[in-house]
Amino acid sequence: MEILSSGVIAAPIIPFESDGAIDWSTLESYIEQVGEAGPRAVAMNMALSEGASLTIDEQLEVVRRCKQVLAGRCAFLSGVNVGHTAAAIELGGRMIDAGADGLVIFPPVPAFLGPLPVAMIAEYHADIARTVPVPLIAFQTNYVAYPAGSIEALSKIPTVVAIKDASFSVEQTLMNVKEGRTTPRKIGILTGSDTFILEAMLMGCDGALIGFAATATAQLVRMHDLVTRGGIGEAYEIWKALAPIARIGWSQPLRDYRVRMKYVLMKQGVIPNMVVRKPLPNLSAGDRQAIDAAFAHGFDHPEFLPAGRAATAKHAVAHV
Repeated sequence: MEILSSGVIAAPIIPFESDGAIDWSTLESYIEQVGEAGPRAVAMNMALSEGASLTIDEQLEVVRRCKQVLAGRCAFLSGVNVGHTAAAIELGGRMIDAGADGLVIFPPVPAFLGPLPVAMIAEYHADIARTVPVPLIAFQTNYVAYPAGSIEALSKIPTVVAIKDASFSVEQTLMNVKEGRTTPRKIGILTGSDTFILEAMLMGCDGALIGFAATATAQLVRMHDLVTRGGIGEAYEIWKALAPIARIGWSQPLRDYRVRMKYVLMKQGVIPNMVVRKPLPNLSAGDRQAIDAAFAHGFDHPEFLPAGRAATAKHAVAHV
């Protein structure tokens, strides 16, 4: 699916009840709003959606429910975050059976920690691709650096359509973009670095597979469209409004972006609380103050909601 090699792919949150159970009703109304924004795809069971804290049965139910809610508006992807090849093949197959159109392949930890041979990266993805014949997006994270040559090797696997670069490194992003221009078969370079989304697009990234699209999805879709049409000035005006929240959200300690983004969505009235699954921490007083200040400068406008407008009565969530 070439459509997955560019554009904005949203990676939303999972809302929980106060006892930590998944709030399915809120999830469905929320995902419908994200889908209405027009992303190329929605990706769940990712890092922002606390995929690692969900049981396999919960992950599969997330796939089934979100796919049904999206009703063909866009593609639906599931992350596969496991520690070894056989588990990735088994879980990937179950995700596809549940309704996923493609998979985002997390680096298997601890196997991928430390200096990483390109051949090891290629073999891992090729083994999955042989058994699970759907579009695959490789995932380079801030804690697993894929070395030079990785994109060329991945491009030789026919079903790998893109790589998500969440290195949070300008140098790594530039290296990936440069290498991506030389491969015999083009695969997309999708930024996953939430703190410099526009800058990454201007560097040459084909789009973004991004947690920040948990909100302001419509604005990010519009920003990418402007970049592709040369409307850099207008794109910058959008990013100037979004960047303060993105940079607070993905500031150190990085693990706290989950509760920060849930607080943003709660303030927007999209979800009723900011519960995260333990042992993730609650929102710090400093983060609350910083986000409140950003809202006071205009982020409370309806255009920054996921769908780019106020939710209908059917989708409205009580603000508590």
